[in-house]
Amino acid sequence: MRSTYLTAKSVIAASFLFVAACQDAPELTAPVGEANAGRDFHSPPQVAAWFAKASPEVLALPQTVFADNDESTNQLVFGVEHSGVNRGVQMALSRLGIPTSAYRIVVTPPIQLAVGLQDEWRPTRAGIQIRFGNYLCTMGFNVDFGTERSFITNSHCTDIQGGVEGTQYYQPLSTATPVIAVEVDDPEYTKCGRGKKCRSSDASRALYNSGTLSDRGVIAKPSGPNNGSLDVVGAFTITAQENNNTSFPGQTLNKVGRTTGWTQGTVYLSCVNVNVWGSNIQQNCQTLVQNNNATIVGSGDSGSPVFRIPDGGTNVTLVGILWGSSGSNTFVFSPLSNIQNELGGFVATFDGSGGGDPGDPPPDNPGPCVPKGKGNNCK
Repeated sequence: MRSTYLTAKSVIAASFLFVAACQDAPELTAPVGEANAGRDFHSPPQVAAWFAKASPEVLALPQTVFADNDESTNQLVFGVEHSGVNRGVQMALSRLGIPTSAYRIVVTPPIQLAVGLQDEWRPTRAGIQIRFGNYLCTMGFNVDFGTERSFITNSHCTDIQGGVEGTQYYQPLSTATPVIAVEVDDPEYTKCGRGKKCRSSDASRALYNSGTLSDRGVIAKPSGPNNGSLDVVGAFTITAQENNNTSFPGQTLNKVGRTTGWTQGTVYLSCVNVNVWGSNIQQNCQTLVQNNNATIVGSGDSGSPVFRIPDGGTNVTLVGILWGSSGSNTFVFSPLSNIQNELGGFVATFDGSGGGDPGDPPPDNPGPCVPKGKGNNCK
């Protein structure tokens, strides 16, 4: 058995700096207008004067992207989203008396603000930043618990670990947004062993406020695994949920968290009883994932959804929730079966199948799952 220490919620600093970044400059394609060869010569001052007049006029047109005075070719360049915009740009430039030999029009994708895991998301989705009190964690995944729209995160991502105190959640920060959800389920830890208190999952459930939109079965997808990017370029779709713990050593698993983004490693140990560093808490039948060549977890990743990608695409199987680490290259998570044992059955998939019957809610204050050796004993 291996002892790990908890990578807990991330403590919020006294101030924040938000930077809006644009995407990389698009490649210039599909020029419209006269080619450079054989075109009229225009002096740089003349082109600069035309640019000063043309830029505000062109950028006021719908679906225009940029305006540039390209000093390397001594020509104006205007970016548009598609060729259907060309005619409007040409007419505007003609009204300003700018000859076609002085400019070219290129088709290029629109330039957008980069949206990251730490930004505001409506509807909400798994893997994004949440705040409670003075701490930051990660939204685990959205679920339907009967008729109640909820999300799952860690028990230690509540005001008090174990027990319901009505913790209020914000996304991304309470300074900018109203409360999105309130904690409604977080079983007490029970006594076990020599001075220990145990559970088989570090998980809690928060009930959404009616005004907060949420996407069940969707995980934010950064650009790639283990590259450190927090920019979201797409989505993973949860098409199945592993209601029985079948993770095994050597299996590749993934997580998405607000601090280190999309990371990937292989199962190191499964169904392990874990001491949480600095406390008397013991988490039973947990799974450890390791990657000695990458940083796969950091402070604030608590609550990250853990999943398998069966076919290498964007359809995934949900397997659990991350709650701690041993260094930066090993994370520990609670299997989905353990979470449902303690919180009750729920549906986390996009299509609502849930991968099986979610079952009935658990009894009040269920006891801990104490495995008897290796294997899938925590059910």
